[in-house]
Amino acid sequence: MLQLSGEVELTHPPDQVWTSLADPAFLAQCLPQLESVQQDAAGRLMCRVRPGLSFVKGTLKVTLDLRDQQPPDSIRICIHSKGIGASASVETAVALSPCVAGTQLNWTAEVTQLGGLLKPIGHSLISAAAQKVIAEGWATFKERLP
Repeated sequence: MLQLSGEVELTHPPDQVWTSLADPAFLAQCLPQLESVQQDAAGRLMCRVRPGLSFVKGTLKVTLDLRDQQPPDSIRICIHSKGIGASASVETAVALSPCVAGTQLNWTAEVTQLGGLLKPIGHSLISAAAQKVIAEGWATFKERLP
């Protein structure tokens, strides 16, 4: 499927970054175009977002699930989105390491499923849209770190 990766340098120490990464409510507030958030008993978040993508209209129901937590080094964030006629699943592996500035955050996102109207869209368009959304999310994460 489609795989994207990148890195973010943060001025906060790894344990502080980890605390925010392991907080689903904090992560939800970093989602671009967030409209609402609810948390279930298992700790998963169900969000409603209005994506700014020309090929996805309306709102998406987004489920955010944190897995494989290895404090303060790594975590896997699983995101499933579903809208009218479209669905997608993305798994993002995040690794933290100390650096001179504070923390080096390396991420790899893999689109594991595209369904409905998203399936026939070319990988280059999906990749460009995903890069935009991911960049916005990490920029917001960086801004909101306590």
